[in-house]
Amino acid sequence: MSAMARHADPERLYIAHRLGLAGRLIREAHLRPDTAERWISAWESEARQRRLDARTADWWAVAWDWIREQRNG
Repeated sequence: MSAMARHADPERLYIAHRLGLAGRLIREAHLRPDTAERWISAWESEARQRRLDARTADWWAVAWDWIREQRNG
């Protein structure tokens, strides 16, 4: 296996984490898929404003917390 094959593609990882967050929002927060998508998009916008690095695992943990806080007001 080449060195490149051992490294995960950042875009694919991002998409996988994004889908995982959507699934969690649907299962645990009982959101509809379109509502989950809107919250994830809102988070992505917020994270860009904060200049957070989407390549870190913390991005998704912070995303869940931020969405929960925003939804609970």
